[in-house]
Amino acid sequence: MIHFQNSKSFPISNLRDLDISTSTLLIPEYLLADLQRKMAEYGNSLPIYFLHLLRRFRIFNLSGMIPPPRKIKTEFQDEGLNLHKFNFRVSNAAWIELGELSLAFGKSRCALFVYLLELDIAGFGDVLVEAGMGFGVPINRRLILKASWLFEYVFQDYVRSYHVRD
Repeated sequence: MIHFQNSKSFPISNLRDLDISTSTLLIPEYLLADLQRKMAEYGNSLPIYFLHLLRRFRIFNLSGMIPPPRKIKTEFQDEGLNLHKFNFRVSNAAWIELGELSLAFGKSRCALFVYLLELDIAGFGDVLVEAGMGFGVPINRRLILKASWLFEYVFQDYVRSYHVRD
């Protein structure tokens, strides 16, 4: 087995200096009305709703219940969805969390956000709350998020894993 490790690091102090930055999400046209309705519940603020989705579905995300990718490369949204661009300012910590999840599950950030949005529209968040699992996974800013891939040619398959460690 071959292990690859990136020896470059990004100083955490730089992250704190730029705690909030501009990010972009691409939302399919068929979800625009639902997104606007959901955002209205959070003061018409995409950053606040974005944080809500990450927090609400954290137990879902960290338990590995995101659908597996259909291919080895990053899975983006389907073509022909008439995607609309939303620029917003969000904390780097939240954007990094979405990025780590997207790497671990083989999805683009936008595709993963749309998946969480669809879960919320379908009322899955309410089901989690009723089951006593709403907001059930606390996050500590000191957490190390590690995404890794294991390629084993013996099985002609690949494995993605996601580890959260304090």
